Amino acid sequence: MRNFLIATILLTGTLIYLNFLSSVQAVPLLQPLDKFPVKIGEFTMASEQTFSDAVLANLGVDHYIMREYRDESGYPLWLYLGYYEIQSEGEMIHSPKHCMPGSGWNSLETTGVRVDSPEGVVTISRMYLQKGLEKQLAHYWYHGRGRVVSNEYIDRGYMVLDSLLKRRSDEALVRITGSGADFEGDSEKQLVFARDLLMILNEFLPH
Repeated sequence: MRNFLIATILLTGTLIYLNFLSSVQAVPLLQPLDKFPVKIGEFTMASEQTFSDAVLANLGVDHYIMREYRDESGYPLWLYLGYYEIQSEGEMIHSPKHCMPGSGWNSLETTGVRVDSPEGVVTISRMYLQKGLEKQLAHYWYHGRGRVVSNEYIDRGYMVLDSLLKRRSDEALVRITGSGADFEGDSEKQLVFARDLLMILNEFLPH
């Protein structure tokens, strides 16, 4: 009975969202991402990657950066920031929970971790993954319309609500990935980067 009620609520919310989809307005970035800092806290940009047209078509993203940053010790991590001015059917944020395991990584653990932000302490998601003998850590969250959300299902609920009340569905996926060979040490480095990154994002993402 409980699963039926949940399914009914989700279906109703989806139908309401699709009904109002045509009136949702695109919201541009506050600043273009090519102005994004090359230095974030202790980390400095080391390289930048661009996606092929086929990958961009699959993502449906409007603006993105894919950059490698390194700290003074040489620890490398990758920052992906993908921003959607408007989300619609077939052009929505893809959850890392689905994309990363789909590329050969096995999820060992997914949990929420707390980190400081300009709005106070927020929760983001941490994934611990393995492919063969290689281990990787990923921290990610959904950032849009004044919120930081770690859970994709809660995020979809907010998107439906904001589509109705604000006529907005703009949002970014923020994902940090790097080695997880030293779980505690690597996690701490990524969380330091995430904290400093959160202090910058409000200069680019609409509130």
